[in-house]
Amino acid sequence: MFANHYKRGAMHILWLILPHILIVPHQTLGLRHTNNVNEETYWGYYNYAAMTDRLQSFSLKYSHICRLASIGQSVEGRELWVMRITTNPSTDEPGKPRFKYVGNIHGDEALSRQVLMYLIEYLLTQYGRDVRVTELVNRTDIYILASMNPDGFERASEGDCTGSAEGRENARHYDLDKSFPDQDKPSSKTLDDTPEVTAVMRWILEKKFVLSGSLRVGSVGASFPFDDDSSSASPGLIADEDLFRHIAQTYIEKHPIMNMDNPDCPGDPNKSFRDGGMQDFNYLKGNCFEVAFKFSCCKYPPASQLYTEWTNNKEALLAYIQKAHIGVRGFVMTRSGFGLPDATISVSGIDHNITSWTFGDYYRLLLPGRYDITASSPGYLSNTVKNVPVIEGKATLLNFTLEKPLEEMLMLGHSERHTKDLSTPGPPSSKYPIQSLEFKYHSYDQMEMMLQLFSAIYPSITSLNSVGRSVQGRNLYVMEISTNPGVDQQGKPEVMFVGNLHGNEFIGREILLNLVEYLCRNYDKDPLVTRLVNSTRIHVMPSMNPDGYEFALKAHKERVSGDQSIIGRSNSHRVDLNANFPEQSQSKNTVEAETQAVINWIKAHSFVLSASIRGGFRGVVYPSSLDSTDENMFKSVAEAFYLQSQAFQEPQACDVSRTRERKRSKQRRPAVTGTDMLTWAYQGTDTLAVSIGLSCELLPPEDSLSEYWEKNHKALLQFIQQVHMFVRGVVTDSQSGKGIANATVVVEGSGHQIRTSRTGQYWRPLAPGSYHLTASAPDYTPMSASVRVLTSRVEQVDFKLTRDALQPSSVEQKDFEKLVEQLLVPGGLDRMVRGLLPAQTLEYRTYKERSEFLRGLTLTFPHITRLYSLGQSTELRTIWALEIAGNLKMSQPAEPKIRFVAGVHGDAAAGPELLLEFASALCLNYRRNLAITKLVDRSRILILPCVNPDGREQALEGVCSSSVGHTNARGIDLDTDFFYGNKSVQPETRSVMDLIYGGGFSLSVVLDGGSLLATYPYDRPIEHEQNEETLRYLASLYANSHPFMHLGNVKCSKKSVTIPGGILKGADFSSHTGSMKDFSLDVGVCPEITVYTGCCLFPPERQLFSMWMENRMPLFRMLLEVHRSLSGFVRDSKGHPVSDAVVMVNGSVTVHADSQGHFTTLVAPGTLQLQVQAHGYQQVLQQVNISSDRVTSPIVIDFTADRAPLSRGVFVIATASLMSILICALLIWHLRSAKFSRIRDGVRWLRRKRGDLQMEAMASEKSPLREEFLDESESEDDPFFVEPR
Repeated sequence: MFANHYKRGAMHILWLILPHILIVPHQTLGLRHTNNVNEETYWGYYNYAAMTDRLQSFSLKYSHICRLASIGQSVEGRELWVMRITTNPSTDEPGKPRFKYVGNIHGDEALSRQVLMYLIEYLLTQYGRDVRVTELVNRTDIYILASMNPDGFERASEGDCTGSAEGRENARHYDLDKSFPDQDKPSSKTLDDTPEVTAVMRWILEKKFVLSGSLRVGSVGASFPFDDDSSSASPGLIADEDLFRHIAQTYIEKHPIMNMDNPDCPGDPNKSFRDGGMQDFNYLKGNCFEVAFKFSCCKYPPASQLYTEWTNNKEALLAYIQKAHIGVRGFVMTRSGFGLPDATISVSGIDHNITSWTFGDYYRLLLPGRYDITASSPGYLSNTVKNVPVIEGKATLLNFTLEKPLEEMLMLGHSERHTKDLSTPGPPSSKYPIQSLEFKYHSYDQMEMMLQLFSAIYPSITSLNSVGRSVQGRNLYVMEISTNPGVDQQGKPEVMFVGNLHGNEFIGREILLNLVEYLCRNYDKDPLVTRLVNSTRIHVMPSMNPDGYEFALKAHKERVSGDQSIIGRSNSHRVDLNANFPEQSQSKNTVEAETQAVINWIKAHSFVLSASIRGGFRGVVYPSSLDSTDENMFKSVAEAFYLQSQAFQEPQACDVSRTRERKRSKQRRPAVTGTDMLTWAYQGTDTLAVSIGLSCELLPPEDSLSEYWEKNHKALLQFIQQVHMFVRGVVTDSQSGKGIANATVVVEGSGHQIRTSRTGQYWRPLAPGSYHLTASAPDYTPMSASVRVLTSRVEQVDFKLTRDALQPSSVEQKDFEKLVEQLLVPGGLDRMVRGLLPAQTLEYRTYKERSEFLRGLTLTFPHITRLYSLGQSTELRTIWALEIAGNLKMSQPAEPKIRFVAGVHGDAAAGPELLLEFASALCLNYRRNLAITKLVDRSRILILPCVNPDGREQALEGVCSSSVGHTNARGIDLDTDFFYGNKSVQPETRSVMDLIYGGGFSLSVVLDGGSLLATYPYDRPIEHEQNEETLRYLASLYANSHPFMHLGNVKCSKKSVTIPGGILKGADFSSHTGSMKDFSLDVGVCPEITVYTGCCLFPPERQLFSMWMENRMPLFRMLLEVHRSLSGFVRDSKGHPVSDAVVMVNGSVTVHADSQGHFTTLVAPGTLQLQVQAHGYQQVLQQVNISSDRVTSPIVIDFTADRAPLSRGVFVIATASLMSILICALLIWHLRSAKFSRIRDGVRWLRRKRGDLQMEAMASEKSPLREEFLDESESEDDPFFVEPR
């Protein structure tokens, strides 16, 4: 027994009295919040039913970091609930230590159970808020079994400090702690006697926990294994005893009672021998170090002491979890890179071994010092590393590779090669780069495990993420390899590799898996690899089409007959992913899940170069329709690859031609649903992409994979090195020196534009030669520079742009942007809202009272308000609209308009009052609050407090679910009446439709009632909206700003419903046609969000204030969002606005410029691809980065005149002239030959040809790609090929 011995005295009395002094005010505060089911009140104990309900609620609400599971049942059938808390709680991650807390092993020790329930809530609620909690959850696999003996707990009594056998034991009267098998004696108990013990033993053996804490009460102190004073104590404990004392002391020092002098608990029983204990079993059988902490004299204290007990234990509980990260950690692997489970880890001088887990990962807790550590496994030679340093507070990474005896004899000659001494570091034992991955075709599960292993073994240079899922739900993994991975670093270019674009092209996947391993294993060993990893962000996606690969692999193994070039080529929807990227001129093609994931991934980064590794041909392929500047660049990249590849020194029949020809595929291809990845990347992103074919065969023999790797890996490294041989630089503001995001860098002679990153840096690949570069940005004067590119170094070209003197309002605009960004930072908007003068006008108003209130508002604030009628209801009540703006007489260019609407359903009575309070707050704080003043001055806010005044007059106050007043006076639900061209439309609907017809609104927010969530278009069923990402984002803004809505716990009926994030698509909530939301988006091109403000349609008036407090910040957040929109100005070469310009965002959202050339649209944060077209101008492609917490400055689109229409027109005129001459000739011929019937047929043919030519001419003028039409024999998505000399 290891325990602190305490003295009696005044401190003991103080600690007994203090809980009763402090708990009273805390309980009073807790009572105020009991309506919040997610907030702990510390008011009472949870019985089994309440505990189960609370744990299940946690698992639903925090599903991203927790998972609830039962490991078994008690004698009386109660579940033994275990809450797992970690990132990715549904999967086991290699290298993450497993930790557990167990409470309530004795049923009458209720306090331990309750404290662990508080710990569960604390970890879940503080994740993402508290740095320490977030780090613990991210790095540790935490399991908490709050109640091991739920049957005994139900029989125990609150206030019983000493406990009783009835509550202490399980339902069959066994002490569970004494029921674990003793190391010397066989157990006389059956499985039916102690099913709780059986379940926990099975759990311990399965998980191989690293560290454990068992919480006990009834005494004060700490104990660890073999405290039964048995002579059979393991001799290894002699050494590990210091370790146990150290980790136990960690808890004691953080506990204010345990760290005091002895309180001398009354009735503290003497220690007695036990048959066995859970601690012993953990240590001897389970790989786990467990300490039991006894932290209170009273086993079941009154509930009034719960909060004090929780505060006493909180810091100790967290500090103890951190001890799972001391000692030595790592992996035991085979030479092929696979983890070895159940390998033995032994420490010289300590007679206690542990074993590795499922992935070959292990954690051995050790105190600071130096140790000789050995890894061994049956069938493998042991491996010993000497003088392994262990430091305080951090686990030393130590990986072992075990080899078969025969392999060691052949390769090394003698066993001393398997002993390393870390006290004298030196060069690697081999002068050749390390490469040990088995060359074979790996299944998806094997690939997943390998990537997870490399990520865990090399955490300092790797970051493994899934960028999406395939159609069948497989992860699309990307491994980033770089120092400080996952962080955008100044001066570090990004390069990407993609494999398995077609599922049956096996070679790309395997080559890239070998590349990942090669870079990881040779970092800090091979100079070139080390330099590349240090200076480059390397992203590798081994498999873009894992579904197709698995299908092709199965067919390959089962020797299925058929065309191997087709089997598995496409994804599960039978779509060729390389023909599925959206075309710039045709945005309506359906994009597959895999394609969309890759698109989003590319848009989220600034890749300089990209390569997809392919099979079925040999050569480097690049996009078609290139200008000479970029074609030379692509040829330079291709030549560099060929020079380093040994494979291309030997020509083969499948080598692609180096002449300027398109690839003509002989094989049958699936239907084209878009363009290829190379063309899409070139036209729509900064990335310059190539395809590299390495093998004539799609599925080369496995035994040839090593040869493919050996002959091509140097060329792959050269490809990475290429990004450092181009032009790079930073575009900055000449005055502030800050980088300018989204600035454009153009090379003279090239139509491919490069956009700067958020920090203003850019990379521009160019072939050797002289170039003229121009950098430009909105509100800045463009700047040009000349540069000569050499093959031997990178050229640095920086631009310092000066603000355009012709922009007088730029300073004011920047000040406003700064204000908005300050409000967007966490807590910024909340501080502004709290600082507003309260309007305090909340009450239910009749139609007459509401009309008078609106008139009074306009009389009091005439300079910023305007009240007007949209029309009249069925019963001739006016439908009022209140406009609030800084300049009512004249709207400013690009001034955003936002619409707030309520009362579509008359029984949803709270909405109109909330909007009147919102209008009052805006008016009252204008000129009193700087932020409100600037928002009103730069916005046009329209408030429609009640669309259905007739229904509102009929509605019944205080009735939550009545349908009285839901419809208008004719019994029509107005939200089903918005149909375009509907001649029998209701008068209320017509009034709002006319307003929407006028257009110009950026956003609409509608307040309704009867639930607690936000919905977005569409309400009609079976409607796919390509802009759903933005619509969801807008709905989430409201929900996330609401204190309860984002939780998603909708309890508006007897059955609780969970809605993730508190947002739903309208059709998923209440599917119907003719909604105002759908009409607004379709006709008004304005996204509309419907907010259901509460479960009660017509809540009591006293609840209006609390509803306002809940909704005021979301309302202001939506007003703020219209100022974070994407906006800009389209002009021609002379600076004149282009009024008919069309801006297409990400190939889905179409925005029309107004008469002054201005355009604006709301978009979700991310990287956007803009395609701008206008009649008579060349198409402009532009990329823009949108941040969620920053304002994007208006962009300027400069069009250049397109001369193609003239030449095309001349062609048409010339053709028409020739046809006229031909007609005359035919007529003369007819007069001479009198063959009228033949002339008639000829004239008909000419008319048809004339019509075809006219249609062609019209199409050519409208098409922005008219100069890039291909010959009939050529396919637009076929790229050029380059072959080696």
